[in-house]
Amino acid sequence: MTKRIAFLLLLSLLPGLYLQGQTLSGYVRDMDTKEAIPYATVQIGASYGTIANEEGGFSLSLTGIPRDSVLVSSLGYAQKRIPYPDSGLEVVIYLEPSAIALDEVLLRDRQPTAEEIVREVRKAYPVNYSSTNQKYQVFYRGTSYMHFDDLKVEIEKATGIPREQIGRASKKLDSLARAVMESRLIEFRDYSGTVLMRERDSSKISIARATKLLDSRKDFSMDGVQKQAQGIILQYLDTSMTYKLKTGLFKIEDSLAFDRKVFMRDEKKNEFSKGEIRSSVLRTIKLSQWHELSFLEKLLDGDDYRYALKGASYFQGTPIYVVSFSPRKASSKYAGTLFVSARDFAVLKADYAYGEGKRGKKFNMKLLLGIKYIENKNRGTVIYKASENGVYQPYYITREEGNYIYLHRPLKFIENSSKRDKVLFDFSLEGEGREKQELLILSTQQLNPAEFQSLVEAEKVPYTQLKQFEPSIWQDQQIIQPLEEMKNFRVTEN
Repeated sequence: MTKRIAFLLLLSLLPGLYLQGQTLSGYVRDMDTKEAIPYATVQIGASYGTIANEEGGFSLSLTGIPRDSVLVSSLGYAQKRIPYPDSGLEVVIYLEPSAIALDEVLLRDRQPTAEEIVREVRKAYPVNYSSTNQKYQVFYRGTSYMHFDDLKVEIEKATGIPREQIGRASKKLDSLARAVMESRLIEFRDYSGTVLMRERDSSKISIARATKLLDSRKDFSMDGVQKQAQGIILQYLDTSMTYKLKTGLFKIEDSLAFDRKVFMRDEKKNEFSKGEIRSSVLRTIKLSQWHELSFLEKLLDGDDYRYALKGASYFQGTPIYVVSFSPRKASSKYAGTLFVSARDFAVLKADYAYGEGKRGKKFNMKLLLGIKYIENKNRGTVIYKASENGVYQPYYITREEGNYIYLHRPLKFIENSSKRDKVLFDFSLEGEGREKQELLILSTQQLNPAEFQSLVEAEKVPYTQLKQFEPSIWQDQQIIQPLEEMKNFRVTEN
C-alpha cells in the first residue's frame, strides 16, 4: 500500500510525460509562467535527442537507445536532468529561467558593444561553421495553408450548348465556389532521409520514408480551383471536337482534346517529384549556412542593420550575449535576435522576421494581367549545435512564409470547327497562402566522396497518403512532435 501511495504521489507531482512502449513523450514548460517553451532540446546521452515543437511538445523514440538520464535545456533557462523513466509516468518538465548580469560576461576588460559583438561574429564564422562535405540525417515537415477571401466563377457566354446544360454548369460552379469559401486547406508533408552536401551548390538527397496528410477532395490550391472550374465547363462540350483555350489575349492550348472518361478518372499518383523534395529541403538548409552573401551573413552588415545588446544568459553552461537587430535602410527587411556565445562568438540561435512595415516581393499587374502578389510574412529560427571538433552544425531550422494573391482570369474555350462555338467564363479569386517548413538534423557526419558519387537521386519519391496522423509509421525513427492541429486533423468520409 505504501508503495502504491508513493507511486500515485509521484504521478501527481509529475503530470504530462509518458513512456509508451518505446517512445518518450511530454511537454516542456516555464517554471514561473507555466507557458510552453518552444524549441527546447531533449537529449539522452551525448548525441541522441530531439527538439520540442512550438507548443513545447516532444516525442523521443527509445528503440535501441541505451538507458541514460534525460537532459532538457533551452536558451535562457537552467538545464535540467531527470532520471530515465522506468514505466508509464506522466510528467511536464519545468525549466527555471536563468539570466545573468551583462557585467558577468566580459570580452576583454570591459563590456562590449553590440556592434563589437557582431564584428566578432563576422570575423569568427568561417571557423565556427562548416556547410561543405557533410552528411545529414534529417526529418522534414512541411505545412501548407490556404484561405480564400473571395471567389467568383461565372459563365458569361456560351454558344452551341443547350440552355439547361448551361444552367447545370452554373450551379456546379456556384457549388464549387461555396465549397472553396467554406473550406480551409491544410496539407502536411513529412519525410526522412539523407542529405549529402559536398559544396553549397552540389548536393544530393535520398528519401527513405514519406507521408502526406491531406483531404484530397479539397484540392483548393490556386491551380486546383482553376482546373476544377475548367473541368466543369469541359463536361458540357462536344467530346468529339478539339478546342483552343485562351485567357485574355494569350493562348494556353491550341488543340485541347477531351475525353469524359479520362477526365473523370483520378490520374494522381502518390509521389513527390525530385524537384519538390530538393526545393523544400535544400532551401531550408541554406537558411542556416554562413558564407559571403548568405542570408544570415547579410544580417551582420552594419551598414544595413542597427544592433542593440539586450542582455545576457546561459545555454548549457555557456554564457550568451543577446543582440537584437533592426533595419537601418529602407532596403533592409528583417528584425530579430542573435544569441551569441561569449566564448567563441558563434551564433547559437537566430530569430528573424520582417521588420515593422516591411514586405517581400510585390507584383501588381492587376489591371493589365489580372494578377497581384505580395509577400507579407517571412520569419524563422535557426538553432545550432557544436560537434565534437568544436565546429557548429545546424540542428533545427524552421521558416514560415505568407503571401496575398489576387487572380482574375477570363477563360475562353473556342471549338476548332467552322461553327467556332465558344464558352467564355470569368474566374477570379483572392486569398492568403502560408507555408511552414521545419527541418530537424538528427546527425551530422563527414561526407564520404565515394558515397556522394554513387548516390543516384530518385526522380519520384512515393509517399503514404494518410487520413490522420499515424505515429506508428514513425515509431522506429526520430521525428518532430506534431502540433495539436496536425494531431487533430481527420479526413472525413462521405
